[in-house]
Amino acid sequence: MSTMSQRSHLTDSEAWRVVGRLEGGHTQAEVAQAIGVSQSVISRIWNHFLETGSAGRRPGQGRRWATTPNEDRYLVLTAPRHRNMKATLQQHLRSATGTPVSTQNVRNRLHRVGLYPRRQMRDCGSKNNPAFVHESVRFGGRGVLVYGGISIDGRIDLYIIRDGPLTARRYKDEILRPIVVPYASAIGDDFILMDDNCRLHSANLVEDFLFEEGIVRMEWPTFSPDMNPIEHVWDALGRRVAGRQPPPQTLQELERALLGERDKIPQLVINSLIDSMPQRCSTLLVVRGNHTPY
Repeated sequence: MSTMSQRSHLTDSEAWRVVGRLEGGHTQAEVAQAIGVSQSVISRIWNHFLETGSAGRRPGQGRRWATTPNEDRYLVLTAPRHRNMKATLQQHLRSATGTPVSTQNVRNRLHRVGLYPRRQMRDCGSKNNPAFVHESVRFGGRGVLVYGGISIDGRIDLYIIRDGPLTARRYKDEILRPIVVPYASAIGDDFILMDDNCRLHSANLVEDFLFEEGIVRMEWPTFSPDMNPIEHVWDALGRRVAGRQPPPQTLQELERALLGERDKIPQLVINSLIDSMPQRCSTLLVVRGNHTPY
């Protein structure tokens, strides 16, 4: 009788697929069995991802990367906005971190996570030709507005905002009073509110209400989504919903998909994002308020 020996090392692309499966709710044992490695290998990759934000090889293994894990993450998050412009990604990264990289460096980082540039294949003047039009809106041009919150070892259930736009008064009456205040009371004196820093969140009636309830609101720069860990949760939620087969076709299906996929995001991932706040603040100070890799 012969037995197959299990591998003790995975390639970077395989390691990133492991992370994707674990984020998708699979257990380490299930992933290990599917890939054909021991569970200790899966555990090591996951722990490395939580510590560094990267699933690739550790420092000292092979040739040193020209970018840090945080800079790699910055490239991955920025790439969808500039899919046809490699030079722009290089300029953005250098402006944000001071790190010069080559076009090949950028290409390697993006290829490692499965991102490739789009190449325009249409002639001049064919912009509106139906043969070149790709429909990307699947919900009739409409969307769903939701509110949610995260904390260490906890999260606030998603709240679907219906019947018109969210105003400062609605924010106070529908979200702060019935949802945030009880959650803050359950946590105790350690609770500090970090919102999206939009205009309605800082309205006078909202500020007065928070003061009356004794809730401390974190002061942080405007237009700085890289400072808010929940942005990564929204990104993960969006990718999960977009990856559903079949995709949601109606607003009701979209709402159910959001509620279902949100509960599948591991709390360990949320905790690691919140634990990154000290490093986020340090990075922001280094770049003097400019873009950061987060």
